[in-house]
Amino acid sequence: MDLMARGNVAFITGGGEGIGQKVVLMLAEEGADVSIADVDFAKVENTANQVKRLGVRALTFQLDVTNQEQVNEAVRKTLDEFKKIDILVNIPGRGERKSFLETTREDWDFSVHLNLYGPLNCIRATINHMVERRRGKIVTVISDAAKVGEARNCVYAAAKAGVMAFTKSLAREVGRFNINVNCISLGVTNTPAGIRSRSDFARMAGKDMTEEEFLAKAVKSYPLGRLGEVDDAANAICFLVSDRASFITGQTLSVSGGFSMVC
Repeated sequence: MDLMARGNVAFITGGGEGIGQKVVLMLAEEGADVSIADVDFAKVENTANQVKRLGVRALTFQLDVTNQEQVNEAVRKTLDEFKKIDILVNIPGRGERKSFLETTREDWDFSVHLNLYGPLNCIRATINHMVERRRGKIVTVISDAAKVGEARNCVYAAAKAGVMAFTKSLAREVGRFNINVNCISLGVTNTPAGIRSRSDFARMAGKDMTEEEFLAKAVKSYPLGRLGEVDDAANAICFLVSDRASFITGQTLSVSGGFSMVC
């Protein structure tokens, strides 16, 4: 599909692996220059090397999205180098993975800072530039936990729901500037991080449950009969940041095989 991305500049957090890396490479294949940010700089450099082989430009940042100063500096350097940012994609997220009764204030802060403040920091750093140019596409990855709740991830679900409400509100504010603001909402997805955490989710589902038993049980909740893949999420993100989605804003698209069908 021609995403009409040639000549665009995309700033992608969580671009070192998984969904973020796939989005980076898809946009680069379409001719977009990219800024790649992740807490793991070795993974960022690996992604950037793949991008450069596609003949487009890449900037790399080791970035903690919960740190507003770091985010501001990465955005500033991107604008210095590329002169614009057309696309912002917010990927990082992780839950507390324990009963609310077991959580501490530190658990709450971790989940809220990463899952809510992280996207807010990145959007705040880029939105004025997009308003000035009267052009921009913003997509944030959330979870169907924001729509239906998730036991042992209560604060995570609340933070993701906050992003969903923020997205609708911001879309109303900046629509007149030709800026589209949307979310995609995922269920269980076979990302590298998701696969690494399978033992945690199996433990959450049942004390003696194996990872294989957890996966077999989880699949039953998905009408399409499988879990999500990296490509499923990346395809949806790249559509929403393309001009083919120019009349879509303030929406949360569930890319979860039918797990959540709420309006």
